Parts: sequence; C-alpha cells; structure tokens
Amino acid sequence: MQFDLYLESGPQHKRTWVYVPGLPGCQAFGPTTDEAIENTRAAIRERLEFLRRHGEKPPNPEPIELHVADHAIERKLLGFGQLVIAPDREPLTPEEASRQLRWSEWSREELVAAARAQRLPLTESPPAGGRSAAAILSHVAESEWSYVSSTLGGLPGASVTKAAIAAAENEPWTALAAERATVMARLEAMSGAELTLLIEREGKPPRTARRMLRRLLEHEWEHVLELRARL
Repeated sequence: MQFDLYLESGPQHKRTWVYVPGLPGCQAFGPTTDEAIENTRAAIRERLEFLRRHGEKPPNPEPIELHVADHAIERKLLGFGQLVIAPDREPLTPEEASRQLRWSEWSREELVAAARAQRLPLTESPPAGGRSAAAILSHVAESEWSYVSSTLGGLPGASVTKAAIAAAENEPWTALAAERATVMARLEAMSGAELTLLIEREGKPPRTARRMLRRLLEHEWEHVLELRARL
C-alpha cells in the first residue's frame, strides 16, 4: 500500500518531521530525512494497530510503499502543524468526519489510560526532564480547543476550562471529560458548509475542517506516545 508523505525539515536537515494525511493522526520524525522516512513505517503500523484495537479492520498495508509528495526545507518550527499541505484543502465528507471523530474518542481514551498509568504523580515532572503529565494533559486540551476555535469560531469558556483542568492537579479527569464533551459537541454539529470550508490566509495554513481534524488527531496521538514512553 502506498502512503503519500509530507515532510518539513529544519536548518540543514538537522531534523525532519513527516505527516501522513492518508492516515489521519499518523506522523513521525527523525534527526535526518532518511531516518524520519524510515521511522514512518513503524508509525503507520502503530497507527493501524490502534485502529484494530478499537474494532476497525484496516487493509493489510504490507508491503508499505512511501512516496514523498512534498518536502519543505529550512523550516524553523517543526511539528507545530504550520506546514501547508495540499490535501488539507480538500473538502471533508460527513462520513470522513464521523470516522475521524470516532478516532478522536479512542485517542482520548488511550491518552487518559496512559496518564493514569504514570508512576509519578501527574503534577511531578520526570527526572529526565520534560513537562509533567498534568501539564501535557492541559496542553492537549488547550490545543484542541484552539484548533476548533480558529477554524469554526470561538468556543465559549476557554479560560474557565483551562483553569478547571489546572486546578484539578492530580485528578483532572472530570475537567478533561467536560472539555472534551464541549469540543465534540461542536465538531459533531459541523454543517455541510463547515465541512467544505476553505479560508486561504497569506503566509499561514488554510483554515479547513480536514486540516483541523488532522492536527487534532496528530497532536493528541503524539502525546499518547510520549506518555507511554515514560512507562
């Protein structure tokens, strides 16, 4: 099975990030372009295994064929979703939206499970450095709120939601569930016009439902894997 890859590399190719829009939520990175592309094979397999765990039956991708559709070079901010890729401009069908929202629900389940399994208190940073699990959860919630608001219009209560998650410290589960319920309600209510929305912005990524859901899925899955790696 062939997968189109969209790459962005930092100064002198010292780091490369790879997006796989044909499998929303799937991304990979590496210190070099070649390593990032090779790491994408494992990322694709891992993402497909995620779908199988939740009852989907994706086709067997083997042998995996990788095709570099585009490569942005000399990017300074890697992994922040600022890369403009052609598929993001394609309209999103109701069926695609429904499927990706299911994936988002499964991804949140796995994020919470990985956070609950941490050996350290959620508010304690790991000895090796990096954000605490509580900070990661707050970051994921704040980011997806931003993705939705910037594309579909502001969701009310952003500051209250963020404050509730932060105040919960080691027991953020109720606040997280409330945040996600608000986000999902808005996404499930997307109109046909919103699914096909395309707002071009000079020097910035376009605003589209497809790009919004791609980034939401990619970002949460990135932090699912980060928390799992600490176990």
